[in-house]
Amino acid sequence: MVTGTPRAPRGPVRPARVYGVEDLAVDRRVLRELMRRQLRLGATTFAVLVGMLGLLPLAFTALPDPDVRPGGALVVWAVLGVAVYPALVVLGRWYVVRAERNERDTVDLERP
Repeated sequence: MVTGTPRAPRGPVRPARVYGVEDLAVDRRVLRELMRRQLRLGATTFAVLVGMLGLLPLAFTALPDPDVRPGGALVVWAVLGVAVYPALVVLGRWYVVRAERNERDTVDLERP
């Protein structure tokens, strides 16, 4: 149930930052650079993902026909069901680490 009394903030309260015109211009430039870096990182990650998963159908066409060699279907399912997921986890982890590094570097630029 919601009551009408607001809670007091926990922990220390930071004073409000007063912005000047120069600060806003710098903040916009820093934010624009961060967005550009994150977009570049996202595009690179997407390109690697498409390259990794998009080439699988071509690789599967190079395998022998499953009717001729029964083990061919097992290879396809092993690649799709097992081998792809560790690669996706590694790619996702790489993306998160790089995105956090971009943000951390941006915060370091803002500090005087």
